[in-house]
Amino acid sequence: MIKITNLEKNYRTEEVETVALNKLSFSVREGEFVAIMGPSGCGKSTLLNIVGLLDDPDGGSFLFNGEEVAGY
Repeated sequence: MIKITNLEKNYRTEEVETVALNKLSFSVREGEFVAIMGPSGCGKSTLLNIVGLLDDPDGGSFLFNGEEVAGY
């Protein structure tokens, strides 16, 4: 099972801070199929990069089979 709780990710430059994920929460049970859909720039790739361990969240937690994978 995958459990995402209050996941946050922000991208910062000197001029601006862009919120990519803002307190996103959901779970996926074993055997379930999930589609990640939305318009360009809504955070789909950011979410998958965090789930794939290619990026770290700025807040929240990510558990896989009950074990903390990434969290702050």
